[in-house]
Amino acid sequence: MQGNEQQNKAIVWNAGPALILAGPGSGKTFTTVERVRYLIEIHHVDPSNILVITFTRAAARQMRDRFFARMEGVYHPVTFGTFHAVFFQILKNTCHYESNCIVTEREKREYLRTLLQSMQGEFPAQEDWEESLLSEIGFLKNRGSIPEGFQSACLEPEVFRKLFLGFQRMLSEMGKLDLDDFAAAVRHLFLTRPAVLKEWQQRFSYLLVDEFQDINETQYAVMKLLAGETQNLFVVGDDDQAIYGFRGSDPSIMRQFAADFPAAAQISLSANYRSRPGIVERAGKLIAANKERFAKQITAGKPEGTAWKFEADPDSVQREMTEYLSAPGDQGLMGGRSLAAAFSRGAIGKKRERPPAWTSFSRDGSVQLCAFTDRRQQARALAWMMQRFRQTADIPSIAAIFRTNSDAALLAEALGALRVPFVMREKLKSPYSQPVCRDLLAYLEFAMVRRERDLFFRIMNRPCRYLSRQAVTQTQVSFPLLFSAYRDKPYMTPILTKLQADIGRMAGMDLYAAVNYVRKGIGYDGWMKKEMREEQYREAAEAADFFQDSVRGFPTVALLKEHIERYEQSLAEASKKDSETDPDAVCLTTMHGSKGLEFDIVFLPDCNEGIVPHKKSLTGKELEEERRMFYVGMTRAKERLYLSWVGGTRAEPGFASRFLSDCGWREPYRY
Repeated sequence: MQGNEQQNKAIVWNAGPALILAGPGSGKTFTTVERVRYLIEIHHVDPSNILVITFTRAAARQMRDRFFARMEGVYHPVTFGTFHAVFFQILKNTCHYESNCIVTEREKREYLRTLLQSMQGEFPAQEDWEESLLSEIGFLKNRGSIPEGFQSACLEPEVFRKLFLGFQRMLSEMGKLDLDDFAAAVRHLFLTRPAVLKEWQQRFSYLLVDEFQDINETQYAVMKLLAGETQNLFVVGDDDQAIYGFRGSDPSIMRQFAADFPAAAQISLSANYRSRPGIVERAGKLIAANKERFAKQITAGKPEGTAWKFEADPDSVQREMTEYLSAPGDQGLMGGRSLAAAFSRGAIGKKRERPPAWTSFSRDGSVQLCAFTDRRQQARALAWMMQRFRQTADIPSIAAIFRTNSDAALLAEALGALRVPFVMREKLKSPYSQPVCRDLLAYLEFAMVRRERDLFFRIMNRPCRYLSRQAVTQTQVSFPLLFSAYRDKPYMTPILTKLQADIGRMAGMDLYAAVNYVRKGIGYDGWMKKEMREEQYREAAEAADFFQDSVRGFPTVALLKEHIERYEQSLAEASKKDSETDPDAVCLTTMHGSKGLEFDIVFLPDCNEGIVPHKKSLTGKELEEERRMFYVGMTRAKERLYLSWVGGTRAEPGFASRFLSDCGWREPYRY
């Protein structure tokens, strides 16, 4: 065996239950693969009786490939699969389900819309709202029940309960099975048909579960039934990396395991071979602030003082970033009159202050911290650093990890402006495609470029002006013709007069001032506040702020549109690529999406209160899960970890995340 002492204890474990606490970078895949090999070669277990189960197809494939390589190409019929794949195989063999019985996402939306149409009430016809509703339904299915006091964010309690039961009834009537129903269906099968349970217990007498912290109550119930009297249940996980509560997973199940299996061995894999000592130390301080966890002492497997192995010196790149940000506008390192230069002029019209600079946040310098004035400055700086790190023959793997997918928009925009290739693990919708941004762009284009009907239809009643589409009879909008169309309605004259004057004023403004005029002078913001619910209005106002800040630095609508088109094209290209097909590209991902990955250099932007932890998850279990997400993000880094936040200005201050304090940082006093 080639493992360390702790790994070897896990590898040689033969029969009976065992809980392996595997911290980040501790070699859990190696340990699991070696344990399977040991069962076959030393304990002479029939390979067909071994089931290795995990949560994603990629993880199952990686485990299978590692095992095949370890066995030097000799085939052994060990089953490697996901919970969904294994449970469906059981249902297929016993209940004769076929793959076409699995409901598709499109079908789920159709069923949902049919049910909503049959219910009295007004519901938003928005894909995001439907997605949130389906997510809530899936969450409850994975839990196995509707908990007392559950509150839907989309519907009133009674309406949601009626919809949930109707959705399940419709699936049954259509002969369909939802992925989220697999575990409950198998549990019901095992409990009602003991002979079937015994058959599968004999088939899989050795069970190994990877990423056990992500298991939900129903999946755990099935695994306990499968383990039966032999209790050969070997589970590997880390409760500090349990970040899928929204899917129904519960890290307390790991602690429950010890109570359910009192004879279980508990082995800790506590050496992190991935990250430098400074990263391990800061991440350890962070996660220690959580109360509901197994106590651990994670140590660095890498010796302190290990040489930096890439040509681009990080200390030099950090200093050059500060010089870059201090250069005036077009004369900065991006230079020129290109779109990249236009994007780099994000600070036009702002008072110049001392440029941001990175400071070491660990003894070995592997963790760096920096405060930026605003998120656009942060995006420009990080994109420039990523570009510099990639200008050498040996390119380090680089990732930026965000709390939510939409937080990546500005950095994606900055990378696109600099022609830095990037991939996105989760598809990002262009922020410019939001209805608010499309409205504001239509105002700019109608006032400054073309008076066409499609633009006018978009803006004419935002805010409400009581204008009718029938009044516009030609493709080009003419105010004299509009006045003529409403000549029999004198109350419309002052409305049209004001609209004509507003459009005329905008034509002589720069883009930033014009957007501000639409929002404040014309009354677009007031219209949004009147028409939208409070949460919807906050999101719309944030979108308007984003668009208004984005237009700063673009002298014409044409350049702005060209930039938007190029940005959206780069998003489309990034969503088609992955890190395997383009390994040198910068990876943009979320904390959820980064699980199981590692990179030489990791950036964690937006370490601000309200972003991480998220403004909706500031107490109790939700806060502990937010801290675990931040911990997962930190421990993806091998060589350098960059933590940044937006300090804002005196007028609009930003506040550093409490998680930086958990790591041991103290914010300097603000004067």
